[in-house]
Amino acid sequence: MKYFLTGLILVFICSVAFAQNINKEAYKRYVTIEKYDQPMEGFIIFNNGKKEDVKIKYEEPYMLFDGQLPLITYHKKNKEKLFIKSKLAGFFVNDRLYVREFFEGDSNRWVMVVREGAIRESIVLQPNIPYDRPEYYSVNRLVTNTISLKAFSVGRLAINFGLNMSSMIFDYSELNTKVRDAEEGYKFLNYQQIVARYNMWFNSKRPDVVYYMLPRPDYQKFIEN
Repeated sequence: MKYFLTGLILVFICSVAFAQNINKEAYKRYVTIEKYDQPMEGFIIFNNGKKEDVKIKYEEPYMLFDGQLPLITYHKKNKEKLFIKSKLAGFFVNDRLYVREFFEGDSNRWVMVVREGAIRESIVLQPNIPYDRPEYYSVNRLVTNTISLKAFSVGRLAINFGLNMSSMIFDYSELNTKVRDAEEGYKFLNYQQIVARYNMWFNSKRPDVVYYMLPRPDYQKFIEN
């Protein structure tokens, strides 16, 4: 019975981790297809933290996520102005925040933010056809410690969860112990609540370290719900 339950749990974890790549309609929760190519109100944030309200051309995900392609904006008399994405820390369009995320190995990528914090939750919409207009996108969820630059996909986080999550919250010893000991409420299925607890703690200890582009999330409310 013990081995059966263990196997059942592993199957469930794998289904949670990889189902996001099976549903070809899942990505539509994060985009508005009928608004492609339209100018929309938003803002950009430069690497120095300066914010500028602009109209942004809302493009397909493969274009917005591509750091090599410029961000198209509109200014006076709807004149186009292109911004090289490497000059930007982030931009906001269609009620979604996109940021340039750095992670281990001097690498970076553009992600769509789910929740900001010392540990950021985000997604990347991966086109099924690289460098071309795709038929659909797979939804890849990520967690990244923006201070240590430790990052995991949710699928990878699920494998050996205690060790992987511990490497992201090592400086919060009390929370770290609960995760390593696999206490009830501190397992993989609770990873978002664990991240929220860590972010609350980090903000209380180092309140001015993390720069929030949007209003700071109510982590306590998220944990309680």
